[in-house]
Order: sequence, then structure tokens, then C-alpha cells
Amino acid sequence: GDGCGHTLLTPHSGTLSSKNYPGTYPNHTACRWRLRAPPGTSLLLAFGDVDLEPSERCASSSLLLADPQAGTAYGPYCRNAGPAAPLLVTNSSTVTVLFNSTSHRSGRGLLLSYATSQHPGRGGRPPGMPRPPGLCPARVATACHPPPADAGDGFGHGVPGRPPGGLPSPLPCSLQTSVLCKAAVHAGVIADELGGQVTLSREKGITLYESAFANGLHSKRGSLSEKRLIFHKAGGPGLSACRLPLPACGDALEVAAFNASSWWHEVDALGQDRAWVAERAALGTTGHSWAAEPGSEAAWLELDLGTRRNVTGIITKGPSKQYDYYVTSYRVSSSRDGKNWRPYRGSGGQEDKVFEGNADSHSEVSNAFIPPIVARYVR
Repeated sequence: GDGCGHTLLTPHSGTLSSKNYPGTYPNHTACRWRLRAPPGTSLLLAFGDVDLEPSERCASSSLLLADPQAGTAYGPYCRNAGPAAPLLVTNSSTVTVLFNSTSHRSGRGLLLSYATSQHPGRGGRPPGMPRPPGLCPARVATACHPPPADAGDGFGHGVPGRPPGGLPSPLPCSLQTSVLCKAAVHAGVIADELGGQVTLSREKGITLYESAFANGLHSKRGSLSEKRLIFHKAGGPGLSACRLPLPACGDALEVAAFNASSWWHEVDALGQDRAWVAERAALGTTGHSWAAEPGSEAAWLELDLGTRRNVTGIITKGPSKQYDYYVTSYRVSSSRDGKNWRPYRGSGGQEDKVFEGNADSHSEVSNAFIPPIVARYVR
């Protein structure tokens, strides 16, 4: 079976992990990665995590590194026989990474980063040389599950003698493979269609991380973590990973008036009238909410903010568990005068962006507008 997890391999740096990391790696799997650096350079490997179930001579699960040019091997490694140091400096431009598992009960698996002697990362990089594109750090890749207890220097290990609070800036990442970048999308600092550069800092953790759904990504509920990773957009304010609902802003905008294409006039089983009018659409309203007339097509809800405002995101939810209604997806358009409407397409999008909505009637779902909308009216 396939034991390969998150993998991003570039000529100068990359990161890889076992399947399901940081969850328990599967039984009876194998994976083989071949790391290649430009000729004339050597590979530097950083062990972000090696948590394989212990066994005699690592026979149950193992990590083995082979250096064919030098004819040497490193390992096998597992929990009771881990690497001697978090950083391994090789004399080769090609290294084969072998991961195998048999039957086991526990273990997060492995997480490994690498760079080249040309772009070694912190400590060995010539002064003034920027961090190379493509390096998505290993130890911060689990920020949403929840943040790890030992965020390091962004290269997969801690920084001896360095005070807490800082991580390298900025970090260019690939959204196709990087869990770190998906967490930044969740936090609302970069758009999922573009990717981009994010900065990380480190603060004290919190007692409990509630699960949340934002920008199409779901974070897990987690218990106490000693440290918390904070995402920053380049030049912008900081955002707590997976926690704040709106990018660059934590304040809810006041809505001067609600309008809608139609509303549902319900007569319940007891013959009582219930009006699902637009005014009931405000988040936090108890009881029933707004609903369009049944059978209506192209229904819309309109928010009049009273004046032109900077809108950075939106939160939606259904009425409550009592009324099992919710919107699964939606588009957004905006207007400055209430007459001329512009569909939201994101950054450089050619088609109207479809936002992922709710999956139940009681949970909140956040979606960020990157770039923000400047308008008085939002539909």
C-alpha cells in the first residue's frame, strides 16, 4: 500500500510526510522518495518528527536514508532509535528516503524537510540571501490540528538560544500540497486560488481550540497546546490560525437595512403564521431566520450597510437545530449605489466565485473576501 503523505519536492527545498500525518500512519505501507539537488551541492535534512512505533532494530516501522553517491546509509530510525540530531548534513546531492510499516498501534509517522547547501535556510545562508521559494516548513504544517507544541525555525527544528515569538518571514508556499498554506487560507490571509507569502509568529497557546469551518477548510477540535502560531499577511495585521472569522478585521459591520427577492410566509401545523422576512437574517437572531419563497429561483438577500464600507468576509449559518434549513453554496455581488452590481470573482478570477456554505443548520461558516469588497450594498 501507499504510505506517502504530504509531499512537496523542489530542486532546492521541500517537505514530505507519511500518510495521515499527524494522525496515526497506516499499517502495511511503504513509500520511497528520491531527493535530488543541483549538481555540486549537498542535501541538508531536518527531522521535524519521527514517531514510529518502537520495536527491536525498528523492524515494525522504520525510516531509512540512503546516500548512493557516498555509499552510506542513515538509520533505520523509529521511536526508540531516533536520529542523533535534528539536522543531518550529507555530502551528496541525491538521497533516497525509505519508509515502511507493518502492523502497529500508535505513532504519528514522520515529517521531514530538506534544503541544499546553496540554500541552507537559517544559520548557513550567506548574509542578505533571501529564503528560496518552495520551502514549506515541516513543523508548522500541523497548525490546524491544532498547533504543534514545538514550533521551530520553520525548517523543522527548534532554534537553540533563540527567544520565542519569531519565525522566518515571509514563506512562499504551494497551495496544492502545503498544509501550512491551507491553514493560512483558513485564517483568511491568502486566497485559495492564488497562494502567496505569509509570515508566522508564535504566541502562548490557549486551553481549547474549537473546530471551525472557514474558506472551505475544516479545522479539528483540539486540547491545550503550549504554543500558538499566528499568521500574518505581508505588511498586514496578524490573524490567529483557524480562529478569527474575518481577515484583517474582527469587528462585525452594522446592517442598516435588509432586503430580499422574496420571503416565505409559513403557516405551521397549528395554523399559526410565521414570516421568514429579510430582517430576520441578522446573525444571532433567535428563532427562525430569513428564507426565500419556496420554489423561487435566483433568490437573493441584500444587506444595506448605510454607507460605503470595507467588507472583508461573511459568516453564514442556518436558523437553529429546530429549523433544519441552510444554504450550501452562494455567490456574492456588491454595489455602491444599489443600482449597478458587480459579481465577486476574487483576485484575477474570470468567473463568479462560488462560496462553500453550510452543512448543517446550527454551525457558523466563515468565508473571506480576498481582496475585500468596498461597497454599501452586498447581495
